[in-house]
Amino acid sequence: MLHKFARYVAASTVLLILAGSFVTSTDSGLSVPDWPTTYGWNMFTFPPSKWVGGIFYEHGHRLIASTVGFLTIILAAWIWFADSRRWLRWFGVGALASVVAQGILGGLTVIYLLPAAVSTAHAGLAEIFFCMTVAIALFTSPGWIEGYGDTGVEDGTLRRAATTSTVVIFTQILVGAAMRHTGAGLAIPDFPWMFGHVIPDHWSAAIGVHFAHRLGAHACAEDAATLG
Repeated sequence: MLHKFARYVAASTVLLILAGSFVTSTDSGLSVPDWPTTYGWNMFTFPPSKWVGGIFYEHGHRLIASTVGFLTIILAAWIWFADSRRWLRWFGVGALASVVAQGILGGLTVIYLLPAAVSTAHAGLAEIFFCMTVAIALFTSPGWIEGYGDTGVEDGTLRRAATTSTVVIFTQILVGAAMRHTGAGLAIPDFPWMFGHVIPDHWSAAIGVHFAHRLGAHACAEDAATLG
């Protein structure tokens, strides 16, 4: 049952991330200008009749986030009392701390009017929390507990390649979030060229972020080919 619940939390986190992407894509980040209240209402009593326009996306995102937070509290407590692995208990606590921090960062983006640094951190932490929920679902699975497929032989090369790939992909996520939240998505308007060249012939902060994102995409492709 714990494993099934962990899978449910991970799936709910996917829904949360999608809801967050809709907030950004529809420019609804400040549709609800206060936090943690919603136009002065308790978040959970805000009338559905007022869920219009961007408020629907932003308020909906908050409700989903609150639900995932509550599910994570249950998950962390369940692991703590039902699983004997000390490291997994603290990993569950870490996941709970991450979702709390994620909620605080989300509130700060509203209070301080969507600062790019906070918004980028909010996006980056979302991916970390999601990976933690997926890891918990894996660690609580019968196959993992029974050591299925464990030959006792550690492949150091594969471990290093996987670690490098994780770092590269997460860096790419952060750069992509920075590009999105700084409005640099069209700083370089052509593709695959850049202002008609292989390398931009002029630079600005936005162009630099956009260029870094394109380089990151190439690095991720190279890593995928290596692991494949």
